[in-house]
Parts: sequence; C-alpha cells; structure tokens
Amino acid sequence: MNTAPPASLSPLDTAWAARDDQPSVARAVVRAELGGRNDAQAGVIAAYLLWRDGALPDAVERVTVSLNHLRLAAPSVWLGRGLNILAALQSQLNRPDLAVSLYEEQVDLARHIRDPELSATALHDLGVELRLSDPGRARQHITEALLAFQAMNYAHGVAVAHTNLAEFAQRAGDHHTTLHHATQALTFPHLDQQPTLEVEVQAALLHALSALNDPRADRTRARLEFFNRADSNPEVQITAALALARHATPDRVPTLLLPALDRARQLGEHVSLPVLHEALSVAYAALGDHASALTHLQETLRLERHRHTAERRQNFQSFEVLRRIQSLQDMAEQERLRNDELNVHLQELRDLNRRIRELGRTDHLTQLTNREHLFHEGERLAAASTPDRPLAAAIIDVDHFKLINDTWGHQMGDRVLQQVARLIRSVARPGDVAARYGGEEFTILRPDATAAQLAATCQELQRRLQEHPWHSIAPDLRVTLSIGVADTTSAAHPAPLPNRPDAPVAPDVPGATARLDALIAEADRRLYAVKNAGRDAIRAEP
Repeated sequence: MNTAPPASLSPLDTAWAARDDQPSVARAVVRAELGGRNDAQAGVIAAYLLWRDGALPDAVERVTVSLNHLRLAAPSVWLGRGLNILAALQSQLNRPDLAVSLYEEQVDLARHIRDPELSATALHDLGVELRLSDPGRARQHITEALLAFQAMNYAHGVAVAHTNLAEFAQRAGDHHTTLHHATQALTFPHLDQQPTLEVEVQAALLHALSALNDPRADRTRARLEFFNRADSNPEVQITAALALARHATPDRVPTLLLPALDRARQLGEHVSLPVLHEALSVAYAALGDHASALTHLQETLRLERHRHTAERRQNFQSFEVLRRIQSLQDMAEQERLRNDELNVHLQELRDLNRRIRELGRTDHLTQLTNREHLFHEGERLAAASTPDRPLAAAIIDVDHFKLINDTWGHQMGDRVLQQVARLIRSVARPGDVAARYGGEEFTILRPDATAAQLAATCQELQRRLQEHPWHSIAPDLRVTLSIGVADTTSAAHPAPLPNRPDAPVAPDVPGATARLDALIAEADRRLYAVKNAGRDAIRAEP
C-alpha cells in the first residue's frame, strides 16, 4: 500500500489517510484545522488519535461533539468515520447495545453514499461486535470485508481483518489457521507504528506457537514482555498482560494481571475487566488463596451482569425514546436563546422521532418490518438499482399453513410464523429488507445482488429450517417453505400470474414503483411455479 496520499486530497483527507502510518503528520494537520470551519472533521481524526493513544474517555467526548455537528449536515463519509470510531469506543467501554446500533447506522450510511471503504469497514467491525453472539455471521462479515480491503489495496484493513480471523480460529482451537492469519497480519509494513494492532497479532501468534510447541514462541513472548510495560498504552499493556498470563504459571499471573487490572479500571467499565478478574480468580484458586479467588469471581459475575443489562436495554428502546424526546423538548425550551446548542438538541430530537417512526414500521407478531415499509424502502432500492447492480427479491411462503392452524390452532400458527421470522433474520445481511409480506408470506430484498446470490441465502434458510427442533413445539409438526427468487435484470416484463388476481402488476410507465412491482411479480410467479410443482423448494430461474 502506498502511504503517500494523492496530491488531489484535501488536507484533512490527507491526515485521515496518514492516521495509521504517519500519525505525526495527521496530528499536525488536525492542530491547524481544529477551531476552523472544518472543526467537526478534524475532531473525528483527533478522536481516532486519542483512541490510538489509549485516552478512551477523551476520545469519546471529542467524537461525540463532532458527530453532533456532522449529523446536522448532509450525509458524508466523515459522519460514517465518526460513527465507526464511537461504535468501537462504546464496544471497548462494554456498551454492546450502543456499538451495534452505531455500526448498523454506519452500514446504512455507507450504502446510501456508496463509499466502498466505509462499507467494508462497517461490515468488518459489525462482524467483530457479533463475534460472541453470532460467530457464524461474524466470520462471514469479516471474510467479506477482507476481500474488499484486498481489492482496494487497503493494507491496514487487511491486517486488522487477518488479526480478527486469527482470533476466530484461536477460539475454535484451530492452531494452524490461527498461525496463518497472524503471520499474514505481521506482513503489514507499518505494524511497528501500530502497537495496539501488533500486540493483538503477537497474542494470537503466541497462543498458536505455544500449542504447536514451536520454538519461535520464545521470541513472541519477549515481544509481548516489551509491550507489558508500565509506561505503554493502557490498551496495549492490558492485551499483552492477558496474553502472557494465559501461558504463565499460576504464581506469576497476579504479577502480570494486577497492574493491568488497575489500568483497565482507570479507563472506566472496560470490556477486559471481567476477563482479568476471571483469570485472577482461576490463578488464586490454583494457588490455594480461595478468599482472593472468590473476590475476583464475584467481581466477574457483577461485570457480566452489567454487560447483560446493557444488552437488555435494547428491549426497552421505545420507552427510552419517548422519555428522551420529552427531556430534549424541555432542554430545547430552556436553551432557546443559545442557537448552537439548540440546533444540536433539535437534530437529536429529529433522530429520535425517526426512531419512533421506525418502530411503527415493525410487524408486531414477527418483529420484521411490515408491508408498508417493505414497499417504501423497496422503491428506493429499486430506483438505485442498475443492470450491473441489480436488486434481488425472495418471496417465502410457509407451506400448508392453513393445515397448521386447523390442526394445532392459531396460537401455534403464530409461534410457527415467529420462528420462521427468526430464521429469516438469522440469514439476512446488513442492508437487506426482511419483511412480513402478509399472512404466512415473507419477503427479503437485497441490493447489489443477483437472484442466484439471494437464492444461496435461501438455501441456507432451508437448511436451518430443516435442522430447527419443530418437535419441541409440537411432536408431529413439520414446517417447509416454498420460495421464489428474482432480480431486476430478469423482471422487466413479468409474465401474468395464473390464478393470482391480487399479485402486483408492473404498470406501463417508467419509475421505481413499476420496477419494484415487476420484481415482486416475477418472484411471486416463480413462487407459484414451486407450489404448483409440489412445494418445499426454491426457484430462481424464469
């Protein structure tokens, strides 16, 4: 990767391009821009550099101020960069609910402004955030981002993706794959200027080399000892101490981890705190100091409960939104003479009202989006589609659903619809529109995808449906799906649908509505071809 940015870049774009490889260059540009008309953009870079230096609270404050101003302007790549930084900081501060929400906002923004680097970064970091709750999807997101980073020759992104894939392999106990990804990450030409990244790579490398009894483990351990210094970046020191402790005797673990525990506490509710306490509990138990072991175990439990509370907070989102709206209205009234602050609060109020409208677009039973939102968002996606970047649609029908209702009752039918919706949500990707089309029919819209690509996702849905324990709901219950898939390149002139008077028909006028209606009509026609052929199948061809 060429670290020298093109001459046509603005000073702030130059600073952003240099933030990893030449941080001193970035700092010089930021100092000159802070306080000027580009203060918000400069603040995003300043927050990144603060985060890089381990000053998490300062970084959160700096990027939050910048985002308040950037949200008032037109959607931009700077807004996406700020969202990404704040999401990563919230993740490290043990707020997964906020982190996921911010990453999803970044994914939507990146698709809207069509920025490939921002989109790949959002996909990668969302995968990292999902690594514990949904490792399969997380690995898929990061692998897809790795390919995108390689295509755009973004060496830093490639190194970070390899590092996270090494962690996945390490969790799976695949030491050779861990070694492969860690070795690939070590080829990043500016790794010596990235201590936070290098210490994570070295930690994964030590785990793999130790498991394989490779003598190179001693050299890696020495490098981690170098990072485990009192004057190093707190994030770097914590990661190094944890890596060394995993391969240390119990008597040395407190010496390694107690200083790291103090550094993590100074950062607030840091995500590594429960890991540190748990490791200390295990070490003290091995040493026979059961009182200390119990103390650290209790603290681990307290922190884990705190994390789960943060995750449950999302379940009360609508109530929090209403409360926040009232609070902002009161603040706006009190601060009406202070124009700058008032504008920030009013924008936040608009955002929260938008969230309320989104809650109204959700199907109550399945928690997927409803039909109204499907067609509203579908028209926007159809308008943006091109022959090279088509929009794909799948219509999914639960086979013999009336029989399920007649046999087990409507309450059982509702449970079946909820489980099918959950499985659809599990295979959907960021940017997809997954909706309840009506009754027992569901729809997935996917931008920038062909019918064949979406059909592959539907095949995964069929696989998960077959493995689902339906017998736990009712002993003799069996659920199958019939699916029709089409894309806008094959739906310009849909054939009429036999015995389907309610199906949408494309009007003879140009426009997004006609294009979407044609797409839905073609997918519906293929669905009925499946049903006429015996059901429980996918059709993605005319």
